Amino acid sequence: MTTDHLAASLIEKQSQLAPHFKPALLQRRKTTFQFQFDSAAPFYLVADEARFEFIPGVAVAPTLTLYLDNHDTCWQLLSGGQDGMAAFMEGRYRADGNIVLTQLLLYLFRHEDPTIAWQVQD
Repeated sequence: MTTDHLAASLIEKQSQLAPHFKPALLQRRKTTFQFQFDSAAPFYLVADEARFEFIPGVAVAPTLTLYLDNHDTCWQLLSGGQDGMAAFMEGRYRADGNIVLTQLLLYLFRHEDPTIAWQVQD
């Protein structure tokens, strides 16, 4: 996938996820999630109290890095189409960094489940 194609795909996914964004769930001013893939181009997500953005490439200092098998797994996890625990147990992803945020990320855009709020202390 070319950088231009990835950028266009990220814009499309961002618009699809935007109506379901729950910024209060993170309880942080700014969080950077890096997504690394086995054989696909990396990208990262920057989220704050009001907005989020997917950006192609590698973040300088991500809060959390997720290593995934492919882009589809990433989108399925973010949208709620794939259970996070099942994907983890199948070896489809792992996380390094502030791993508590992994669980919050899995609910950040989920729309079919009721939102559960947690207070997370770093």
